[in-house]
Amino acid sequence: MKQPIELRRIRDFGEIINDTFTFLKENFKPLFTCLFALCGFFVLAGAATTALTQTNTMNMYATKFDTNSYQAASPFISYVVSAIFNAIVIVFGQLSIYLTTLCYISVYLEKKDGKPTLTEVWGYFKYYFLRILGSGFLITLLCFVGFLMCILPGVYLMTVMYLVFPIIVMENTSFRYAFNKSFTLIKDNWWTVFGILFVITLIVGVLGSFASVPLSIIVAAKAFLSLKSFALPLVILFSLMQNILMLAYCLVAIAIAMCYFSLSEQKEGLGILSRMDAFGKNTDNSTDLPAEQY
Repeated sequence: MKQPIELRRIRDFGEIINDTFTFLKENFKPLFTCLFALCGFFVLAGAATTALTQTNTMNMYATKFDTNSYQAASPFISYVVSAIFNAIVIVFGQLSIYLTTLCYISVYLEKKDGKPTLTEVWGYFKYYFLRILGSGFLITLLCFVGFLMCILPGVYLMTVMYLVFPIIVMENTSFRYAFNKSFTLIKDNWWTVFGILFVITLIVGVLGSFASVPLSIIVAAKAFLSLKSFALPLVILFSLMQNILMLAYCLVAIAIAMCYFSLSEQKEGLGILSRMDAFGKNTDNSTDLPAEQY
């Protein structure tokens, strides 16, 4: 049986990227079982609201704009309403994907052997959901203020705030504690965390473009070409694909969790302390230490 990945250890930039994909590969089936079960509603709701928004966009393009005509204004109003609902669903979907992945990793860390089950992850998910939702709202406000002040403070804050959710879930703590600790952990490591987030989000963005780009082309082409009955089925298909590919955001959660574990090990050495405490207590000859730590 393959040994579990040792999460609590110091990693450099390349190791974090590599271990992110290794963790995903070794946990693909149980992780995505949890993601589809806990986030499936948001995927389907996101597909429906995305398709509705794009359909309203095509109707808006097809309407001859007349500022005095209610008929011309109606498609625009429908588009705005559907776009707002779509944005809300997408935000909840991404938050659920992020939280589900962190909960999976937390259970994985606690079990030390075997794969987390849906029941175990669901227990963590419902316990942390409201706390993460409230924290997400506060983080959004803080980053918004940062971007209003200037772009750079917003970028700096956004990178630091990515560590708040893993701290809350892994340490079962409050937003205030996680907020303060995130600044402590990222000290002298901001560029590393930023670089990892940039690489992973770029990969996720490229994956998402396989659906979003064709969808945008179809909507734009409908304004100039007569696609007849082909437009709506294609919009529905690519809207569904776009929201399914949104599950790739689990990569961001895994990567930032790896950053958290690495930074915590640098500052606190919790992994080393736990192994020292367990030394001599385990009579099993097997070990879950990676080879490079001998």
